[in-house]
Amino acid sequence: MRKFFKIVLISVLTLVVFGGASLLFFGRDSHGNLSGSIPEQIDQYLSNQEFQGTVLISKDGEVLFKKGYGAAAPNVQNSPNTLYQIASLSKSFTAVAIMQLAEKQLLTVDDPLAKYFPDFPNADTITIGHLLSHSSGIPDYLNPDYQFDFSKEWEPDEILDIVRNDKLEFTPGESFSYSNTGYVLLGLIIEEVSGKPYSNYIEEHIFKPSGMHNSMFTIPEGAQAAKGHVEGKFGPLMHNSAAYAAGDIISTVEDLALFDEALRQNLLVNEETTKLMGTTHASKFPYQYGYGWYTQDVLGHNAVGHSGGFPSGFRHYIVRLQNVDLTVIVLSNEMTVNSKTINRNLTSIVLQKPLWIWEELL
Repeated sequence: MRKFFKIVLISVLTLVVFGGASLLFFGRDSHGNLSGSIPEQIDQYLSNQEFQGTVLISKDGEVLFKKGYGAAAPNVQNSPNTLYQIASLSKSFTAVAIMQLAEKQLLTVDDPLAKYFPDFPNADTITIGHLLSHSSGIPDYLNPDYQFDFSKEWEPDEILDIVRNDKLEFTPGESFSYSNTGYVLLGLIIEEVSGKPYSNYIEEHIFKPSGMHNSMFTIPEGAQAAKGHVEGKFGPLMHNSAAYAAGDIISTVEDLALFDEALRQNLLVNEETTKLMGTTHASKFPYQYGYGWYTQDVLGHNAVGHSGGFPSGFRHYIVRLQNVDLTVIVLSNEMTVNSKTINRNLTSIVLQKPLWIWEELL
């Protein structure tokens, strides 16, 4: 009997070792099935994936690739100028706005929340920096437990009331937990400090200097706008006010590329601030977060990025490599698309560097 168990144990260990070795040897994609120029390989990959959405890739300050795939709406094809609800990609804009006000010495990231919302629970222990880095411990109002109604029109204060009386998830600054609620608070702080509505501030201080003429907060009647899809069917109705400063911006891949270039040229915030935003301020495996950006290692390169999505049928991902001038923007209006995986593979193709299986996830 002992001999039998010994044989079984050896067999299991052999399988584990062999499986691990196989993963190391075969568990990466070098996209050897693609051919032609880099743009041609990108197009082949996206077509093979039956991707629905729009992609723009910029390298060294120039657009390397941009193209739309599939339907944006009935009788409307996705294209580089298609409007999308960009969801949580908006958080980077909110963070830039806060840092602009910090550069003007109108606030600091160490300011306690109590300075702006003295009646908010635990406001004396939560700072602006905690809100920016999702390390405040404030519960996320989009947690499924709250059964949030995306379809109705919301005021920011009504959103805050959803979680106002709930306990913090942890002591501020001691962990990471993604909180849309924190970014709603940041939007209200921008309004109080600047004296302008959040949307007006973003339009004047980010859209305008970046040249983003096709970005907005309300979709004009008859505009070429993408409708969200879930498994090929229209997604549930979502009112844009349900996200406020956590995700209510409407934009295009072309305008997002202009935002990226404005950041790289230090037109919105200075170089020191950009580095601060891309520095890890909170983490909980496998996530690391700076101010308005996830901080990442992407194929051996220092990078920042962000995801964005709505249950109405939008899945987005942007990554910005810091030590090489490369930005990959993926916007999709199909909920089943894994935009992060798409983004990682596109980055792999551009860099001509094989992608390990786990690199699609981190």
